[in-house]
Amino acid sequence: MGFLDKLKRLFGGGSSTRSSVEGDTRGLWFYFRCKRCGSVVAVRVDRLNDLNREEGPGAFLLRKDVMDNKCFQLMTAEIWLDENYNVVTSEVNGGELISREAYEAAQAKPGTQR
Repeated sequence: MGFLDKLKRLFGGGSSTRSSVEGDTRGLWFYFRCKRCGSVVAVRVDRLNDLNREEGPGAFLLRKDVMDNKCFQLMTAEIWLDENYNVVTSEVNGGELISREAYEAAQAKPGTQR
């Protein structure tokens, strides 16, 4: 590991994939696909600041507005999680919640943006 790599690691720089943030115990990653243009987006959620404890189908509620960088369609997500941060139910207006594998497959295709 070079000097610059050590600095990036120290200050949190580098790519935003799960593999580069192994020590990030507070982060959860969600992946979305825009229904208008098909662009995919990865969003990091902070377990301590972005989740709300509310009465409902899960222990935590996440409300998040997501925008892609291709057609700038606003996607509004409401996601319920259980105590282990597994998705119980989700509703995304203007898009859909997708798996990490689907996100990575879309990223591998030429012309697909984040």
